[in-house]
Amino acid sequence: MINKKVIYLILKKNRFFKHWRDFLNEKLGSKYNFKFFYKAEDFITNFLFHPPSMVIYYYPKDPSTFEKLCMVKRDFNLRIIPLIVIIDDLDFKFLLSKADVVDDFITTMESVEEFILRIEYAFKRLERISDNNPLTGLPGNVSIGKAIEKVLNDPNPHAVAYVDLDNFKTYNDLYGFFKGDEMIRNLARIIFNTVSELSPEDHFVGHIGGDDFVFIVPLEKVKKISQEIIDRFNKTLSYFIKPEHLEKGYFIAKDRKGQICKISLPSVSIAIVPVYKGKFVHIGEVASRAAEIKNITKKLKGSNYFIDRRS
Repeated sequence: MINKKVIYLILKKNRFFKHWRDFLNEKLGSKYNFKFFYKAEDFITNFLFHPPSMVIYYYPKDPSTFEKLCMVKRDFNLRIIPLIVIIDDLDFKFLLSKADVVDDFITTMESVEEFILRIEYAFKRLERISDNNPLTGLPGNVSIGKAIEKVLNDPNPHAVAYVDLDNFKTYNDLYGFFKGDEMIRNLARIIFNTVSELSPEDHFVGHIGGDDFVFIVPLEKVKKISQEIIDRFNKTLSYFIKPEHLEKGYFIAKDRKGQICKISLPSVSIAIVPVYKGKFVHIGEVASRAAEIKNITKKLKGSNYFIDRRS
């Protein structure tokens, strides 16, 4: 059974909106469960205790309840629920005043087809924003999973490359979280820019979390891209590492066992898994293979990439 997203609607009972209701149910009824409200108390109660996936509100019907809705969205941390407001005429001042809680608007002069587009676009926008990593803005794990699934059955071979920073914890401990975040953002920019430049028509870059990233490119391009990422990262190290540490080439710090020792400067490890159609059934197999390759790569000195050669 499909678990449909629930959309609450506040509309007037008239012939005009009956046409909109019928059209919505006809075109989107298989995807969404539309629930119509005509009493303010019922709507606010349901919104608080049974939050929907979206609210569509015809403002002229009940402005006071609309204001209450905006207040509840702000005060009860429900801003993530998209709110589309319907108005009769374009009111610039009103819409600008509600920009902090209203996600989109449409006038009754527009077609019901455009109304449907607004609904679909609002959900897609929320999906992108919710998934994006807050530190780098790159797509997160949901998008990464979809991107890997897409290439599993692609007739053209691709490479799924997992990137992370070696000795980042030591750097973070010595230099502080602010500098650590800057280094992660720097690596994100390097990966994204390099992949976009060298494979402009076929690529994906995602941020798993922390100092772990993924990029997907055509298999024949992965060596050049990986080496370029490493070269660019090494060139930026002087902006993040103190001269005395750069000169020595290591930190003096505690390792994971609490022993004082020499720890190498941050470097980049790229574990590359070639993906052909039919090679893997599930994305978990790709991640498992990558974990094995990552262990090999991280044992190598400095920044490196390593390609899995197994069938």
